[in-house]
Parts: sequence; structure tokens; C-alpha cells
Amino acid sequence: MKKIIATSVMASSLLFPTFANAENLVFPAKMTTEMKVDIRRGATTSYSIIKSLNTGQQVTVIDEFTNTTGETWYRVDLGSVKGWGLAEDFTATPTSEQKIVLNRTDIRKGATASYPSIGAVSPNQKVEILDTFTNSTNEKWYRIKSGNLVGWIISTAFEAVDSSVNPQPINQTLYVGTNGALYSGATYKYTMVENIPLNSAVTVVDKFTNSLNQEWLRIKSPSGRLGWMPKSALNETKLSLSYVYSLNNAVIRRGASTNYSITVTLKANEKLTVIQELNGWLNVRTAAGKSGWMLKSQTSSTSLKGLISPTTYADGEDNYLVWQKPTNFDFTYSVAAPNQLKLTSGISDVELPNFDVKGIQSVEAVPSGSNQSVILTFEPGYTFTIRNYADKVSIKVMPTGILGKKIVIDAGHGGKDTGAIGPNGLLEKNANLGTALILKEELENAGATVTLTRSTDIFLELSERTDIANRSDADAFVSIHSDSFSTTSVGTTTYYNSTVNFNGPRSRALGNLIQENMMDTLDTYDRGVKEQEFYVNRMNELPSILVEMAFISNPKEEALLRSDDFRRKLAVGITEGFKEYFNNL
Repeated sequence: MKKIIATSVMASSLLFPTFANAENLVFPAKMTTEMKVDIRRGATTSYSIIKSLNTGQQVTVIDEFTNTTGETWYRVDLGSVKGWGLAEDFTATPTSEQKIVLNRTDIRKGATASYPSIGAVSPNQKVEILDTFTNSTNEKWYRIKSGNLVGWIISTAFEAVDSSVNPQPINQTLYVGTNGALYSGATYKYTMVENIPLNSAVTVVDKFTNSLNQEWLRIKSPSGRLGWMPKSALNETKLSLSYVYSLNNAVIRRGASTNYSITVTLKANEKLTVIQELNGWLNVRTAAGKSGWMLKSQTSSTSLKGLISPTTYADGEDNYLVWQKPTNFDFTYSVAAPNQLKLTSGISDVELPNFDVKGIQSVEAVPSGSNQSVILTFEPGYTFTIRNYADKVSIKVMPTGILGKKIVIDAGHGGKDTGAIGPNGLLEKNANLGTALILKEELENAGATVTLTRSTDIFLELSERTDIANRSDADAFVSIHSDSFSTTSVGTTTYYNSTVNFNGPRSRALGNLIQENMMDTLDTYDRGVKEQEFYVNRMNELPSILVEMAFISNPKEEALLRSDDFRRKLAVGITEGFKEYFNNL
């Protein structure tokens, strides 16, 4: 004997947007064109036409919108495309079919359970079917008319329930175990409506044994959604969880053997929850809720893109915070005024230091999408130099001011490489070296420690110049050059690189300050601060800039470049720029 039971099956998600002015039409709705209708990309005639419909053509309307000119437009689903047509060109397309409701069910504004209820139908009630629709989760819904109400009910409202599998009310707390998939019905054929994290507490509402003799529990998730899970996926106590990270091209299989088929191919460094270990295999779950078995040898116990094993040490007035890196990966950083450094864009995990570092108030990790960001807050009166090596990240924490700061000066060209030659015979290599020597003097007088890539007329490859900087523990790099184009070209320019140079943010800040201060001491045209991929900046790990002092190709500026007075003024401007740079975070 069959018995009618009131049940409800929850749908998955909101399919269609609802607008405040769409109160009188329930979506989706079958409509018929009353004339030829142009379907446009947006809800005004200013949008382009994407398709034209003939008179009498039936379409599905999924939205309604009134634009700023007061015109009402319908959004129609044409299968391959969606677009907008004037509402006045459409008319409703009702049917006359009637059905008897067998289960009490809510009438909703749209064809998923996420739409609000506007009423309900009772067992044995006859309703008029106006339309049918299968939503994106493959649930079939009917648009019905019941008295004065017009809305949508799910097709299961018209299906009888076997009394031998009567749901039994329960009130119990369980925990999500091997799989957190929540389904809209009590078999795997229904759609998944939510992926609940492992060890989440859920409330069991009732249980149900389906026609396959599988026991399912109807539960309420932490987000408040109702749905169904197999009893085998829930535990009475929380699991003891651990985590691993996938190596590149690692795979998840249906079982703990290579004989089982592959269900997921993983990217490097995906974080996986370990549920169980068996004979060199791990039963894991991905962040997306996919579960299965994978070889333990295809995993790492630490994040491949993590900052791990923090240490600290002091060197005179400088204190270092150093993280190890399991692999050579890139990330970026930014300076947040007035006293914060943020490491981001590529760090998946971070081990925070459990010790103090002089000059740092705090170190904290904050979520950044699927990754982590690290925020360092400095004490007043401190600045930093950061280096991103292949195997570690080093942050030098220093008192502000130029005293004790280490600067590399590179005199461009040299030896067999003369550089540009002025109209009156000045060799660029000589102008560059002469200025570099004066700049060394000015910086050392201010308290800085200076390294020259060359102090005499010798030739160096570009890579040799950057090697000197990259092998050092210096805090900044400046390359001195003389520009050349035409006899009328004028001005002073500073270049930096941020597309390749990890220290691009600091290079840009340094370039701005040095250009500004050079313009205060020189009487040359300000050509500004520019992004460029000069080798000595691009391949440099330090905050680095390249200064083009003036145009050696212009006779007047060639004369300036020959002058010690001009060189001294330029050196003073660069020194003042460094002072400002090291006085700030």
C-alpha cells in the first residue's frame, strides 16, 4: 500500500538574478513574440543586435528590467546566447495541462529552492500547469497556477513516496567525515548543492533508506542549508586531520592502487587534507571537495611555496629575519604607509616566528584568496632591505638614516667600451667614472659604506656588475651614465625596473627621490623617472636605478659633464635622495 508523505528536496543555487521591479512576473517564463523582435546585448536600443526573432517564436524569459528611460525589457535565453528584447513585443504562452499534487510543497518565485516561497500546495490538490523548466542542476520544475498564486514547484511534488521507507525524525549532531558533498536528494543522482568542510558539525533532521537500500541522512549544514548526505560520510566524532601538498602532476585515484582510474590530476602545491594512510597511499580530500587515494611519494609534508623555519640574527646595528623556501618561487611585496611591509601574491603557507626581532613590532599572516599574505609592522625609526633568494627570504631590519647603509655605485662602460663620445671628444666612460668617484666621496661623508664596481678604466661585462651587487649584502645600487641622441637633446633621467626586478617597488621609490633631489641641485631639464629594462636594473636583486646625467651628444651638456662642479652638484643631489630614501620605510 502507498502512503502520501510531505517531503521537500532542496535545489542548488540561485539561477537567475531578481530585480525589484520584477514582482509581477515569475521566472523563467515561456513567452511568444507578437512581432519581429531584435534581441540586444543590453536593455536599451543603443546596444548591438545579437539575434532577430520572427513573429510567433516561443522563447524562455529569465529576467525583467526597467531601464532609465522607463522601458521594460525581458532577458531571454536562446540556448547558445542570452540577450534583451522589449517586453511589449512578447506575450505569455500558457498551457492547459492539470496535475494532482501528492506531496505538500512550497510554491516559489523561480525554478530553484533558493527563490523565496510565495505559498504552498497540499496533497491531492489539483493545479494548472502553465510551463515546465529543467534548471542547471537538472531538476525539473513546473510553473503552476493555484487559485490566485502563480509560481514554481519541483516535479517531486507529484511523486508518491513508499511508506516502507518513511523518513524518521532525528535530532543529532554528527561531523563531516570522508566526503562533505551535500545533495538535493537521497541518492547520488541528485545534484550537489554544497561542499561542507571536513569536521564541520551538522544537525541530522531525519533519515531515509532509498530504493537502493542506501541509508541517507537529511541534515542542516553550518550555513543553514538543508540537504542529504550518505550516512557513511558522517562520523560521531571529529577526525584527526593532517595536511600534505601535491607535487606537480600528482594524481588522485578511486582506490589505493595504480589499477584504479585517475579522478583528479593535481597542480603543484595543492593543499590536501589527509583522512587515512594505508601502505604508502593517502586517502585525501582537495579544497574543492574531491576525495580519493594518492601515493604518499607524490606529496610533500611542507608547502612548496611556503615560508618556513624562521630564524633571526644580528650584525652590528642590523637585525635579520630569514625564512627558508622549500622551492624557488616568486612573490611580490608592497609598502603600506606608514610602517608596514606586505608580502603577497604567491605564498601559500607561512610559519610565523615565535621570537622577537629588534625593529619589528609584529608579524602576522592573513588569508589572500587561496594563498597567504604576511604583514610585518615595523617600530618607528626602522627601515628594511628585502632579498628574495632561491632558497630563502631575508629581511634586514635597520635604523632609519643613511648612516651605515651599504650602496653599490656602478660607473657605466669602461676599458675597451668607451660608451658615447661627445662632439668635442669627451668619452662617456670617463665622465661616468669621474662622477662615480665624487659620488662615493659624498656618500661616505654622509656615513654610508660604498662599493664601486670599477674604480679605474677597466672593462666589465654587464653580468659582472650585477654579480657584484647580488653577491653583496648591500642595500641599494646606482649606475651612472651619460645620455646620447642628438646635438639638441637635453636633460637628466632616472630609470628603474619593476617587471623583472623583485625590488621594483623600492627601486621606483628610490628613483623618484633621487630624480627630485638632482633637479634641486642641477640646472638641467627634468626628463623624469621612467620604467626600462636595462640589464643592470633588470637582473639586479637590490633596489636599483640608472641615472642618465645629461646628453653628451649636446655640446653644451658635454661641457657640463666635463666639469667637476657639475659632477659634484649631481653627486650631492643623489646623496640627498639616498638620505630621504633611508629615512623612510
